[in-house]
Amino acid sequence: MKQINYLAVIKEKGTKRRWIEFFSDLVVDEMTNLRHAKFMIKRFNQSLRKGEFPRKVIRVRNSHKRARIRHDWEKVSLVTEKGGFNKYKCLECGATGKRYGLAEFVTPDRKFTIYCT
Repeated sequence: MKQINYLAVIKEKGTKRRWIEFFSDLVVDEMTNLRHAKFMIKRFNQSLRKGEFPRKVIRVRNSHKRARIRHDWEKVSLVTEKGGFNKYKCLECGATGKRYGLAEFVTPDRKFTIYCT
């Protein structure tokens, strides 16, 4: 048995709604974070109530600080947006962010600050 702790990005199928959930559980040794997340979401989807949407796991990240990675930003906007910023996306974790003006750093969007190093 081992203890796992991870963050999972969950999405409702058929909608654009996404959120981050923290999972912590005692599991058998060969259980991975992704496999555990898919198992939990499958169990949830099998017990849907009227009006609830099925869910899907988008990505899973280890929640330990030492496992976090540095962002590898790639520019996704072709031209500077209104407001004087360019849009970026991280190639490692999928986080999005903006670079304002001539700044040398990208500011991650609020919903992705959990992945920041």
